[in-house]
Amino acid sequence: MSSELLVSRLGGMTWAALRENGATVELRVEREGDRGAVGRIVKGRVTRVLPGIQSAFLDVGSGRDAFLYVGDLVLPGESPSEPPVEADVDLAAAGDDDGEESEEGEDAVREGSRPRPAARMGPIEDRLKDGREILVQVAREGIGTKGARVTCFVALPGRYLVYMPQLAFRGISRKIGDADERSRLHAVLDALPASSGGFIVRTAGEGADESAFRADAAMLRAEWEAIQVRAAACHAPSVVHTELDLLLRLLRDAPREGLDRIVLDDPDYHDRAIAYLSALAPTLAGRVRLHAGPAPLLESHGIDQEIEKALRPKVWLRSGGYLVIQQTEALVSIDVNTGKFVGASRPEETVLRTNLEAAAEIARQLRLRDLGGIIVVDFIDMESPENRKQVLDALEEALRRDRARTKVVGLSELGLVQLTRKRTRPGVGASLTRSCPLCGGHGRVKAPETVAREALSEILRLLPGLEEQAVVVRVHPDTASALRLALETAGSLLEPALAVRVRVEEDPAVRPDRFDVLAF
Repeated sequence: MSSELLVSRLGGMTWAALRENGATVELRVEREGDRGAVGRIVKGRVTRVLPGIQSAFLDVGSGRDAFLYVGDLVLPGESPSEPPVEADVDLAAAGDDDGEESEEGEDAVREGSRPRPAARMGPIEDRLKDGREILVQVAREGIGTKGARVTCFVALPGRYLVYMPQLAFRGISRKIGDADERSRLHAVLDALPASSGGFIVRTAGEGADESAFRADAAMLRAEWEAIQVRAAACHAPSVVHTELDLLLRLLRDAPREGLDRIVLDDPDYHDRAIAYLSALAPTLAGRVRLHAGPAPLLESHGIDQEIEKALRPKVWLRSGGYLVIQQTEALVSIDVNTGKFVGASRPEETVLRTNLEAAAEIARQLRLRDLGGIIVVDFIDMESPENRKQVLDALEEALRRDRARTKVVGLSELGLVQLTRKRTRPGVGASLTRSCPLCGGHGRVKAPETVAREALSEILRLLPGLEEQAVVVRVHPDTASALRLALETAGSLLEPALAVRVRVEEDPAVRPDRFDVLAF
């Protein structure tokens, strides 16, 4: 399978797309200076202990208190060393660490190997009091009205290893299936210097040299020591460690041999990527390219259209059928419809073909939109048990390519499938949109930064053909400042004449999610 990573820096934001066999399967967006909360390590202060649900709330400086469950609590002097029985983890197959970013991969490790025996150390009210300061890591960002979820069991991701200071066991990602390679990796783990803390081999470690593991382990232990020094010197709430930015996270967590090309459109990002990978994964460093085409990187690969489609509820299938995807705070619902596909004379065959096509597209959309939590799929009803099994098998097979952890519960006689997908942050739709000010929050509209990026892409596309003509962009007042910032950033990197030739005009009559480009 061919794959490529496209990373664009435009308008103060980083946009990334992962493509497999020419199809976009994952999108990631990050505003510069805002790396998200997952993976962040914070010295927090307990604000409320709730014995009734064996949980506590902590002030972590984010504006909303974070949630800590007793099973995620470990205090100095407490040393749980064994993974829980119910975690479906053993020393030979610990962790499921294949998220495309650490917030999914390493949180999957925490979820898979969370040491529930901590709850047997005593009830939370006997171990934790209001006002106490403790070190926690954000395991899941606040979503909707819910605050962030935090854990005391820190997981620090490297290229080949995940380091967990509070645990002692050492294991290997269950996604490494070769028995000989697993035996070799066990020997590599056993040869690492003894230290407090546990290690899990990530899938990128498959085939890596023993020296690479030693270097990774030493780096992670040094990083943890530095975190402890910073934590001891500050008062809550204080951030003592943040994750890498999106570019470096994508490079760190890239499959060992899985990317054929890494294309970037920013010279600074290009140099950073080569420097980072030269030390971390030299093979990948040789695959880094700087985009030099006349059209913007994402537009030239059709990613702009993919972003637009990812914000729509309806997804058309090639056969003429379609999906309707609706996300709520509690769950995601996906409805499958035959649409314009009428098939042959056998209705059951038409339904089966539509459902099989839908199964593959649903797996892609879950990755593309980064949807998580509880997901309910309403397939078209099928009478044949064999056909129902075939559709379920097709869905599970397609989900195996998803690096986030998923679990399919089953297919009912009504065609309903329940599944879960690991969710640690809001999806792409929530990142690129906001509550609509025109409808009282019942719907969503593109965020000003999203509209600004689209306007900037259009300006850059038009400028070469306009020679010395001036350009006026009319936007809603809410979008004006974001567009001016995007023009300023792009002017210093791509087109110095932007500041002279482009003028932004505020027009309340323009919809917040639209813009007009006029040339004079």
